[in-house]
Formats: sequence, structure tokens, C-alpha cells
Amino acid sequence: MIRVKNLSMISFGVILMFIFMSCRLQVPIREMTGAKNGIAAAQKVKADKYAPEELDAAKKKLMECHDQLTGKDVNGAQKSAEESANLAVSAYNKSLPLLAKDSIAIAEKSFDEAGELYAEQLASEEYRDAEEKLKRANDQFQNKQYYEAYESALKADESAKNARNTALGKKDVLRDAIVEVKRTLEEAEKYGAKKYAPDKFNLANENVEIAEKSYDAQDLRKGFSAIEVAKLNADEALITALKNTAADRLAAAEKAVAQAEKSKIAAQKPTEMNAARESLENAKTSLSDSKYKESIDASDEAIRLASIATGSKIEATEIAEGSEGKEQQQIKEEEMDYYLYTVVWRERYKDCLWYVAKRFYKNGMLWKKIYEANRDKIRNPDLIYPGWVLKVPKFKK
Repeated sequence: MIRVKNLSMISFGVILMFIFMSCRLQVPIREMTGAKNGIAAAQKVKADKYAPEELDAAKKKLMECHDQLTGKDVNGAQKSAEESANLAVSAYNKSLPLLAKDSIAIAEKSFDEAGELYAEQLASEEYRDAEEKLKRANDQFQNKQYYEAYESALKADESAKNARNTALGKKDVLRDAIVEVKRTLEEAEKYGAKKYAPDKFNLANENVEIAEKSYDAQDLRKGFSAIEVAKLNADEALITALKNTAADRLAAAEKAVAQAEKSKIAAQKPTEMNAARESLENAKTSLSDSKYKESIDASDEAIRLASIATGSKIEATEIAEGSEGKEQQQIKEEEMDYYLYTVVWRERYKDCLWYVAKRFYKNGMLWKKIYEANRDKIRNPDLIYPGWVLKVPKFKK
């Protein structure tokens, strides 16, 4: 008896042999070919996994057919071939729905994995293609179009894996978003978000932490969801902090200018006082226009100018928080590494860096030294504005 596992290697040769013998025997070629093709079809839909008993029985019956022909039992051979074909069909019919179902499950798993990597946004084309093919596979399965469902599931799985790989390749988009939100939170903290918007500030930080852990775990969907919450709250915390800080600084500036106007010393410095009043008006206008950073800067300028006019060096925080620790907060100009110069307005000619350098260094050509010390404020060295307080570096002796 020839072993079943060698069937695929010998069956074709056996059939040819019986074709040659058919001049003397009525060999059931059609039945045997049908059985062989049926077994091949069953194997294609993984009957060895889903219907192993039926598949093995089909193979054994086909081998019995060969043995019966060898013994010239034509009728028995024909019957065995027919039984083999029927068993192969049973194996096929049993396996196909199970194969289609499992293939759909595999595709759905790949699709879910792509979703976890936020492929819906990072690989939208591949993700939508996988979604459409997966829906088609499920519809075909419901309509008992099992082979079509199987093929659609294979294509859906391929598209889902492509979407996953594409999304994974864009993982750093999440990292960049995390970095950006952290910068916003740093700025918000600088402007007092912990005081003015503690709930939003803390919620943003919590979601940044979730986003970082999700990034490490490659759960990009969760990560992007968390960073969106973090960004929204960080932005709101920053705006709230800026708005309140601007209001506080404006109040401090108004107080500083009001105090300066009562000072006899300030009365002798009309240029500085006019510049202080102008900066104060700029602060008010900027605040009403929701230009909070510009308002804060203008309020600080007004405070500095008022302090120069009165001969004191009062910081904005000192005015806002009261006079406690005033002596410790004041900084004497002679102890600084630079002089302070307030840009003034003149009718006949505009103030400029060349003039400032000429005044302090007796050499206008040294204006670049002042420009470099004030790069945070001066964008164009040809343009400086009344009210600005410039640092003029001292020459080391």
C-alpha cells in the first residue's frame, strides 16, 4: 500500500498509466481527475487545518481507487473515486467559511493595530482602503460568499498592515507635538499659570505624561488623543496667565507713574516722564486689543522710566506685590555691568544708536556694542523708539 502523504507526487503518473491501460480497461478518468482536483481545492482553503478528517478520508479513497485499478476492479475504483471527490467537497465546504471567518479576524486585528498607531490621521489613504475592504469582506461573509470574503479579507489585511507601517514611520510627529506643548507650558509657567490657571496647567501636564508613555508603548492613538487635550489646556493656561499678568503689570505701571508724577525729582525730567506716560498708554491699548505680551513689555517700560525719573530702580514685581523688601530689590546702576539709557523723542533729529555711543563712549562708531547688548529688543539697528530703555555696556577698566 502506498502511503497517503505521497499522493501528490504519484497520482498524476498513476492516472497516465491508467490512460495507457484504458484500451483494455474502462478507467474512471473523469471521476479520478475530479477527486484529485477536489482534494487540491480543499488543500487551498486549508482543509488540513479546518477539516483534517474529511481531507484524509478523501486522500485514502483516491489511493484505494488506484489499488482497485491495479487489481482490475473498475467498478470499485469508480466508486472510490466518486467517494473521494465527495469527501473533498465536504472538506472544502467545511473549511471555506472557517477560513473566511479567521481571515476577517486577522484583518480586523491588523486594522485595530493600525488604529492604535493613529493611522486614521497619519496614514489616512491606506487606513480608509483597509476599512472599505474589511467592510466588503464582512458583507460578503454575511451573504455566504465565503471565497470572495476570504480574498477581500486578505486584501484588507495587507492594506491595514501598510497603514500601520506608514503610521509607525510618522511616530516622531507625536514626539514633536509633545515638545511643542512642553514649550507652551514652560512659557505659561513663566507668566504665572500655576497661580492664574492651576487646573488647566495641571491637566495639561498630566496629559503630556500620558502622551509620553503612549509614545514609548507605540500606542499613538492614545498618545495623540492625550496631546490634543494637553495642547488645548496648555494654550488656555497660557492665555489666562498672560491676560492676568498683563493686568497686574498695568496696575503696577499705573501706580509707578502716579508715584513719579508726585515726585519733585521727576518734575525735573519731563522727557523720561513723557516717555513713561506714552509707554503706559501703549500698555493700556495693547491690553484692550488682547496683545498681552506687548502690554506687559510696555508696562515694564513705563515702570523703568518712572523709576529713572524718580532716581530709583523699582522692578515691576515690586510695584505689583508692594514695598516689602524694597531695599533688597533695588539695584544701583553703579553696581551693574551696563548703564541704562532711555530713548527720547526729539523734534529736530531722531535718537539713534550712533548718538548713544557718542554720548557714552565719545565715539559714535561703537554703536554696534550697544546693538549687540540689546538684540532681544532691537530688530533693526536703524530703528529705536522713544520709551525704550537700552543697556549700554560699560568698558572694563
